[in-house]
Amino acid sequence: MKYVRVNENLPPLSCAALGTDYYGKTIPESDARRLLCRYLELGGNVVDTAHVYSDYLPGEKHMSEKVIGRWMKYYGTRENIVLSTKGGFPVVGDMHASRIDRVNLFSDADESLDCLRTDRVDIYWLHRDDPRVPVSEIAGWMDELYRKGYFTCWGVSNWKHGRIEEIVKYCREKGLRAPVCSQIKWSLALPNPGSAGDDTLAEMDEEEHGWYLQSRMPVFAYSSQAKGFFWKLRSSENRGGVSDPGGKAGKRYYNGENIVRYRMLEELSAETGLSPGQLSIAWMTRPGTIPTVPIIGARTVSQLEDSMAGAAAVIPDEIAEKNGLFRRDRL
Repeated sequence: MKYVRVNENLPPLSCAALGTDYYGKTIPESDARRLLCRYLELGGNVVDTAHVYSDYLPGEKHMSEKVIGRWMKYYGTRENIVLSTKGGFPVVGDMHASRIDRVNLFSDADESLDCLRTDRVDIYWLHRDDPRVPVSEIAGWMDELYRKGYFTCWGVSNWKHGRIEEIVKYCREKGLRAPVCSQIKWSLALPNPGSAGDDTLAEMDEEEHGWYLQSRMPVFAYSSQAKGFFWKLRSSENRGGVSDPGGKAGKRYYNGENIVRYRMLEELSAETGLSPGQLSIAWMTRPGTIPTVPIIGARTVSQLEDSMAGAAAVIPDEIAEKNGLFRRDRL
């Protein structure tokens, strides 16, 4: 496994974080435990969850955190992982009903620690931004949580780069604990405009990418596998030709540019023996680009093993340099 350093207060992080949405709901707890254990065996050490995960489905609330908490207690794995969770998600069912205020942030943080059966997380994220709230207020609340011992580091999820820049500057000027990393929607597959259907998300585009390249702010890339888009294209080709895979992957990513990228991945696949899907994960952690930890999702152990092989892959320079996708500044 490859590892990347994102902050001096954290150990080197595996170049793949395990995403845990739907744990305890559509992914039963027994399956989730197998995935978590196999992820550690494969060299992974970053488990990413959120207080809201699975809450948009019927049943018990906060199941992802609870499943992880029980797993850590049963197997004694807390010290083997970098534990990452998120709070401050809007009201479920209304993405514009912000919960970025002191009461909700402290409540979410307290409940997350209870669910996870721990006294501290390694990275705590604000799951959404509310641009109406001054960064001075948010910075003060997060610094207070830090001083009370809730987390080692904190980051922002779905924030535009201008707001990140503003809050980092404010924290440094005031001597407060500043965010050290960012979660943003990003993969090798370029999304069709507006296809996500949620204007509170932050997606990597040319402007955002340019800022991250310059600032070197570490990125945790969610939707890093683009709903399995490149895997699904290869499956369609095996059935008689590249075609729209349908579903969310097709709606969000089926376009001419991504077909071109798929063909380039196919060329690399022939030289490396890695699948286009595995190469799309390796692309995110290529040398010299933005420090990046792709967040990968898997429902089965075989899917997990396939993705982790991509995260561990090292593409020889003489091969990568011939392929335009692997330029350091390529979006």
